[in-house]
Amino acid sequence: MLSTTAVAHKFFKSLASGVRLMSSARPVSCAKINAGDNQPQSLQVTLIEGQGTGPVVCAAVKKIFEAAHVPVQWDSQTLKVYREPKTNRMTVSPEVLSSAAKTGLVLRAQDSTVGQSEMQSSDSLALHKALNAFVGVRKFVSVEGHQPYGPVKLVNIRDNVSGEYSEIEHLVTPGVVQSIKMVSMKSSLAVAEMAFKYATENGHSQITALHKANVMRLSDGLFLKACRDVSVCYPNVVYKEEKLDSFCLNVTSDPQLNDDQLTTGEPKRYDVLLTTSLYGAFVGAVCGVLSGGMATVPAAAYGPNVAVFSTVSDYGYSSYCRSKDNCVVPRMLDDLEPIVNPTGIIRAAAWMLDHAGMVVAGRRITAAMDKTMLDGVRTRDMGGKASCAEFTDAIIANLDCLMSEIGEGGKDGKCGECGKGGKGGDKECC
Repeated sequence: MLSTTAVAHKFFKSLASGVRLMSSARPVSCAKINAGDNQPQSLQVTLIEGQGTGPVVCAAVKKIFEAAHVPVQWDSQTLKVYREPKTNRMTVSPEVLSSAAKTGLVLRAQDSTVGQSEMQSSDSLALHKALNAFVGVRKFVSVEGHQPYGPVKLVNIRDNVSGEYSEIEHLVTPGVVQSIKMVSMKSSLAVAEMAFKYATENGHSQITALHKANVMRLSDGLFLKACRDVSVCYPNVVYKEEKLDSFCLNVTSDPQLNDDQLTTGEPKRYDVLLTTSLYGAFVGAVCGVLSGGMATVPAAAYGPNVAVFSTVSDYGYSSYCRSKDNCVVPRMLDDLEPIVNPTGIIRAAAWMLDHAGMVVAGRRITAAMDKTMLDGVRTRDMGGKASCAEFTDAIIANLDCLMSEIGEGGKDGKCGECGKGGKGGDKECC
């Protein structure tokens, strides 16, 4: 009889061939721009701009991609969520599913929650379930130039669709409702294996599983058992467990414990955080603020045949802005324009390029944005004065400088070395 660990590896082997966490995995759907072998490939991406500030931040991404000479074909789609009559479950429009199946990549801007009901079904959850994007990854990284709580560098990997997100509720009797937290060994093993694989391939040395097994002994206990079974197969990754409330207390008491190293030279307390669905939402809210604001956090959701890149919802923060005395006030009480911060979606788009194999382009865009913030050009929610357009233009200016330094040219497409037309960095013009 196979051990639980052996079952975990057997299951994940069949799954891992399709789920792509890293840029080294099999490439997503691409189409040639021209027939010539030396021509760059065009990346096909399903784009969901949404409403509110979504189209504005997506326009910033498009402008930056154009400046970086990233060949991309956008398939713009409108996300519509509705209840399936036969199953009584929420699903999304078939056009979105068809496009995602074709491209294998989705870039989505989160809709503003302003004016929406708190009881409204989650569009993100419906999309992730429809695409079977069951593993979620969020990066919380503060950059020099915007570190309100000191250096922070954390990753949260979570189950996207199970646990409290199973959406299994029913009325027991008038005034009594039962909500079921569905946890299975199969899904827990898959998420844990993903986390350890991600940690190994990205240079992380430690994983902390967050739980409340002292209260939910069976459900969280099963999740922890899966994590432990997988951890023994990764001896180079330190595995720890901690109660969720203890983590929230520790991480907010001394945020600098989350930098790469303490001042004493000791390893940081937290690195990769492994959670179930709802706990990941709590972790995201806390760590998002610590790393510089929810609008700066990129997120990814992975499934066997698709990867969805987005930013974390601003939870209605776009309805607020900073007044002249730097206090955060409702927009209707201030004459300033609403804050539109494209940082998170730009980071997500760069991450998407890295995932698709365009590693240089993705990291170059990230470097240009980090340099922009270091130069002091930031939106108002990050303590600056720039609008979304001004912030975007500053990123492109830094991007042009980076490309000119290595001979790829800037807006005019000229090579920085010879002044002639370059070809995406292969320097055939020289």
